[in-house]
Amino acid sequence: MDRGLTTVAIIYAFHPPTPSNTTIEKGLAKALAEYREWAGRLGDDTDGKPVILLNDKGARFVESTVDCTLQEYLMPFKPSSTLLTLHPPLEGGVEELVQVQLTRFTCGSLAVGFTAHHLVADGQATSNFLVAWGRATRGVHLGPLPTHDRTIFRPRDPPQIEFEHRGVEYEPMKKKPAVYDDCDPDVIVHKTHYTKEFLMKLKSKASAGAPKPYSTFESLIAHLWRATTKARRLHALETTQVRISVNGRSRLGPGTVSNDYFGNLVLWAFPRSQVKSLVSEPIQYAARLIHDAIAKVDGDYFRSFIDFANSGAVEEEGLVTTADMTKLVLCPNLEVDSWLRFPFYDLDFGGGCPDLFMPTYSPVEGMLFLVPSFVGDGSIDVYVPLHEKNMSTFKQICYNVD
Repeated sequence: MDRGLTTVAIIYAFHPPTPSNTTIEKGLAKALAEYREWAGRLGDDTDGKPVILLNDKGARFVESTVDCTLQEYLMPFKPSSTLLTLHPPLEGGVEELVQVQLTRFTCGSLAVGFTAHHLVADGQATSNFLVAWGRATRGVHLGPLPTHDRTIFRPRDPPQIEFEHRGVEYEPMKKKPAVYDDCDPDVIVHKTHYTKEFLMKLKSKASAGAPKPYSTFESLIAHLWRATTKARRLHALETTQVRISVNGRSRLGPGTVSNDYFGNLVLWAFPRSQVKSLVSEPIQYAARLIHDAIAKVDGDYFRSFIDFANSGAVEEEGLVTTADMTKLVLCPNLEVDSWLRFPFYDLDFGGGCPDLFMPTYSPVEGMLFLVPSFVGDGSIDVYVPLHEKNMSTFKQICYNVD
């Protein structure tokens, strides 16, 4: 695996006053002392398995200035390749697992670009680290310290592999692995803003007839799945699926693992449907598929996965993970990265919480990012990358609840 392909980047913007770069850098060092994985390096153990070396080599820290105001540089605040200049590069060949870039503007505003390796930590753990970094910069206690107990990944004795994981999390190695290439120039990233009122109406519509209301997340994904499928003009008999991350912290049971666990504790749900059914049936159909698929990834499923991953079958059969970070086009499928429940907006270096938080420019067709709107009123911003030929249709129907 090319480990450089699993790097993700996010961008913050703060209006003045903001602390000095030196103060922020010292705060980063304090946080890294507790979150040592970020300061380490990827390596292999004696069996050739990937590990994180806790060698405290540190993070990459970049300082930059721009001769204009933040508003002049980024307005309007929409996805564009300009965002790529506000964080360290995403491509491989960088050994640091965390890279930070501070960009100062003439108006006194500060942009913080945070580039990190997704193999080290999931969204929950990363957001916890960012909050701790802010607290360390302010000179207060970091708050709940991260837990690093990996005993949760010990298989049961005897193992109980109750679910099929071949073809779900693992698959045979392909003869010709995909090659990472430049971003597809034909893909446009569109930011869609959904108000709290729209989301309430959508949830009511999606939950009609259900035993209990579906979540806002499930309802919105059902809506986006149907809208993107219509916009793509897929064949009626084609099958489409959504890849949805599921956080295992709450599913493994009380006392098993805390929200402060630092690492990657995510599996995936895969609701699937034939295109004809997805677009012809009402939204309740898609919402039910999504709800049921997520519900199946419960504590028993996580424990079954742990047993399978430690059974030796992966090595004996030459299996690799199904997560292909080299794909630039996911059609007919979607992948959803939701940051709705994570405290990303709680990052405070001393001048208050950020005025803007967003993912970097990532034109991977079909990879959706859900972010709480910086308006702070319960609305949601969704970053939707689609081919240019399909985007106009999506824009026409993305607010159509009926």
